Amino acid sequence: MLDAIDEVSSQRWGAAVRRAAELPGDIRPEKIKALTDNFARELTASGAAAGAAAASPVVGTAATLLATSAELAWFTGRAGDLILTIAALHGHPNPTVDERRAWVMAVLIYGGSARDEFARAINQASTGIDVATAERRLPLATIQAANRMMSKLLLRRYGTRRGVAALGRVIPLGIGAVVGAGSNYMAIRSLSRHADQFFSRLPYSAIDTTATDITDTQLGHTT
Repeated sequence: MLDAIDEVSSQRWGAAVRRAAELPGDIRPEKIKALTDNFARELTASGAAAGAAAASPVVGTAATLLATSAELAWFTGRAGDLILTIAALHGHPNPTVDERRAWVMAVLIYGGSARDEFARAINQASTGIDVATAERRLPLATIQAANRMMSKLLLRRYGTRRGVAALGRVIPLGIGAVVGAGSNYMAIRSLSRHADQFFSRLPYSAIDTTATDITDTQLGHTT
């Protein structure tokens, strides 16, 4: 999952910007609806395909689990594409790779509470910065520290949710296909809504790539 997030964050921002520009609609809600519909159709189909493997008598459990794991990585990458496209629709220009990674992880991990939880992660990673109220540029090192904190939560939070859905896909007799399709459909709808909420009130103004954090030593404290 982290590999998929890293690839999306480092390689696919340009594609997200182009995708956002090509969406139909005159206002942002119309464009987000079109985007969400497109991704929901795609990921519903991939979830159904992964679940359908369990219905075949010639496919063993190991192969089914392998297909399910591959679909999880694919879903994570496409979820990242969705989140970054919504960021582009909200007009966030030229974010750093670390910033993109933070956005994707925050929405995947925290869902509807992404804004508040991400602000808390930034506050924990910084010294003397209250991003909930400050209008200022954040040190890049603060975002990087927050990313390290969130990466430790990714498997426990997001991975657990997707793992439960993945287990449902291995149910035989075609039931896994229904579960896979339905879980992906609902997940994409939720992610789109949560990303829209997150970028509507992003808890900081900008990233300062030349700034440095104020360390405990600089404040006169020892660690």
